[in-house]
Amino acid sequence: MDEFVDLMKKLSQMQSEERSEKIKELEVDCVCPTCPTYNDCAKENGENVFCITGKSKDCITMELGCLCPTCPLAQKYGIGIMYNFYCHRDNEIEQR
Repeated sequence: MDEFVDLMKKLSQMQSEERSEKIKELEVDCVCPTCPTYNDCAKENGENVFCITGKSKDCITMELGCLCPTCPLAQKYGIGIMYNFYCHRDNEIEQR
């Protein structure tokens, strides 16, 4: 099992509050807020870590550039190589 699948499995087994805390920890390494596609709407709604949480609810509607392959989270969990634009296309699991 790859590291990303293992992470997603662990997250799915956590209670909502614990899962939210873990995602906040992961946000430290997230590059979404510096990406050309990221916008003010996503910022205002606290959207990021799209590789885990899935695509933007209503904010990101265009792909303007992608930093997913350079993201420390992507590198740590072995994602972002074949798939990207998680903010617009959906998380790693859904794209696989």
